[in-house]
Amino acid sequence: MDTVNIIIIIVGAIVSLIGIAAFLNPNFAKLINVPGGPKLKSIVAIIIGLIILIYGLIS
Repeated sequence: MDTVNIIIIIVGAIVSLIGIAAFLNPNFAKLINVPGGPKLKSIVAIIIGLIILIYGLIS
């Protein structure tokens, strides 16, 4: 595993954790730049974080 892959995995995990935090506490949704309500923002952040995480694991 390369250093770049580890950084991509860490970034994906951080984005997913921000999404989970926004789902539990809507005040964290202000960090996510997606139009819509707090629940939509958190779901989008979780999905994008998982995509980044999987990309880091595969490549």
